[in-house]
Amino acid sequence: MKKNMRKMWAVLLTVVMLGSILVGCGNNSGEEAPENVQQENPEAADNGTKEEDAGGEVAESGEASKTDTETSGNISMAVTYADSNLDEFKNIISEFEKESGVTVELITPASEYESVLKTMMASNTLPDIFMTHGWSLRRYSEYLQPVNSQPWFGSMDKALEPIMADEDGNVYALCVSTSVSGVYFNGDALKKAGIEEPYSIVTWKDFEDACEKAKAVGLVPIAVGGGSGSGQFSSIFGGIAPTLWTDAGAKYDLADVLLNGSFDSDTYVTEMYEMIAGWLEKGYFNEDCLTLDFDGASRMLGSGDAAFMLRGPLTIAHEAFPDADCGILPELASIDGAKPSFRLGEGNAYGVWKDTANADACWALLEYLARPENVERICALGTDYPAIEGVEAVDAFGYGIYAKAVEAYGDNLQYDNLFDRKYLPSGMWSILGDSLSMVFESPDDVKPAVEVFKEGYIEKYEESKGN
Repeated sequence: MKKNMRKMWAVLLTVVMLGSILVGCGNNSGEEAPENVQQENPEAADNGTKEEDAGGEVAESGEASKTDTETSGNISMAVTYADSNLDEFKNIISEFEKESGVTVELITPASEYESVLKTMMASNTLPDIFMTHGWSLRRYSEYLQPVNSQPWFGSMDKALEPIMADEDGNVYALCVSTSVSGVYFNGDALKKAGIEEPYSIVTWKDFEDACEKAKAVGLVPIAVGGGSGSGQFSSIFGGIAPTLWTDAGAKYDLADVLLNGSFDSDTYVTEMYEMIAGWLEKGYFNEDCLTLDFDGASRMLGSGDAAFMLRGPLTIAHEAFPDADCGILPELASIDGAKPSFRLGEGNAYGVWKDTANADACWALLEYLARPENVERICALGTDYPAIEGVEAVDAFGYGIYAKAVEAYGDNLQYDNLFDRKYLPSGMWSILGDSLSMVFESPDDVKPAVEVFKEGYIEKYEESKGN
């Protein structure tokens, strides 16, 4: 059966790709790309999910096992990596093969990853191990084995539990890295505006007060690079919405209605959009927010011309202005008394198929990937932070500013999954950006923008139910 796995995947890829071509000739359906960390949260690692040849690669068989537990045989593993990231991951797998004696067949569908996985789920014939690209709980848990009993489980970041554990506490993937999103600031700019302690900003009201002070001294309060595409606005939506609707202690408690399809867009999206439109009318954003690219917005923040950004990462700002006092705040609370929140994204994560015929080999590979030296190599594939204890962050600056914020806010913090991954039907990411960008284009009338969100939400919810 294992020998036929590659052929089966190749056939499936051909079918999926042919179907994509035919659909593309007929219309632009807006079918989403694989929802890996980069796609669902552009602030996270770029796993390189670009188009490449179908069919995958098979790593060379290794020497006798050097692990404590004897393992052998063949296993298949599907990953989202491509290009140089795939090359480096192959090196890791090759070293595992030499140590363990297990042969790993890598399946690399690249941009067709999600489509291929959905086809495999429908036939309940999945790879022995596959990357969960942010969906280990909500989409894949019924196909995966819990990992709680594995020796490395206790070393996973406890902050991931709210986004990866089910109601019984079961976690279904080894997560070696995580992405973090929040509100980004330039401390030097804030000092110029008379704000000595950025971490005193807790609520959106505090944030608005800081924007007023920044504007008063000639700074741009908030830099936005909308010229880089609607994803910039998707990130802003995904940062603000949960602080109003789903965080513990938020102004509203709308988690259930978002999930059951009864969410009142006309009321709640309108309110949020009117808040953002108010910021536009007050001049809090750069005038070229719709045309400036993300690089330009990042440089505005790094140079101190702007006080805040609502999406990251800060890589460009830090590289261009390494001495700038830049940092990150959590997404701010909507009302007094509520805790601000960091959005955490499940980064490089791997689950074991519940029906695998070689579980021992699968667990041996996950144990190998969970080793600190390998976690560090995997994190180096992008800008994710390590989610395993004892691993030094490759992006020391990014991890350092996050750790500083966590220390500053102490117990006055909460964590949750990326908003669209947890509370919205699949396929909403681009709709969020298209909708919110309309507010930036026409802040005087948010109704058309609300309607775009409403129609998209209803359509995707119905699709998720098979209607």
